[in-house]
Amino acid sequence: MTIFAIASGLGAAILLLTAGYLCGARMGAEARERLRQQALLSVADLEQLKAQNRQRTTEQDRSLRTTIQHVLAPLVERERISLDLAQFAGSVGQRRDLVPLLDKVAAVGRFETILLANEEGLPLAANSAAVHLERLAAASTRLALVADQIAGEHGVAPLSVMLRDASDATTLCRVFRVQDQKLTLTAVSSDSRLASVALDPALAKIEMALWTPS
Repeated sequence: MTIFAIASGLGAAILLLTAGYLCGARMGAEARERLRQQALLSVADLEQLKAQNRQRTTEQDRSLRTTIQHVLAPLVERERISLDLAQFAGSVGQRRDLVPLLDKVAAVGRFETILLANEEGLPLAANSAAVHLERLAAASTRLALVADQIAGEHGVAPLSVMLRDASDATTLCRVFRVQDQKLTLTAVSSDSRLASVALDPALAKIEMALWTPS
């Protein structure tokens, strides 16, 4: 009985030790698996964070490029008009060339209507597709008067007046002088990039056409 009891005790002890080992091993495996899952989750979170940062950086770069393009658009448009007008300088030189000149200015500047008028509001020339000339000529006279009133007695008169209506169309009136005569060059455009200096490249050619004998 004693030997059997001892053997049984040893067996039970071995079984207990084995069970404890197996239980500990299983718990260790589960712990390692949890750590591995946490590590994988951390790596996934890190990759997601990196992806979000890359997306945010891309969006910021795109927004910055859009802002720069918006700021530079009027300057780029002015240079484009100047270069395009310079290409046909030899074709303009007399008063009868005013209509072809204004047709070209309208095409280059994407203007629906462009009108040259004198100080009294009388139309002198317009592009072929121009509409509502009398109304636009009268409006240009009033805009030139407003420019003088803004200047005051000793102020510097504005060179251009630009208005935008509810339909997002823009009217630009450029006031200038040829010798002693005040003239207005007024253009109507639906281009939101229109700048206050958009008509400036055409002024020298208009002056040349006005004062060159036919």
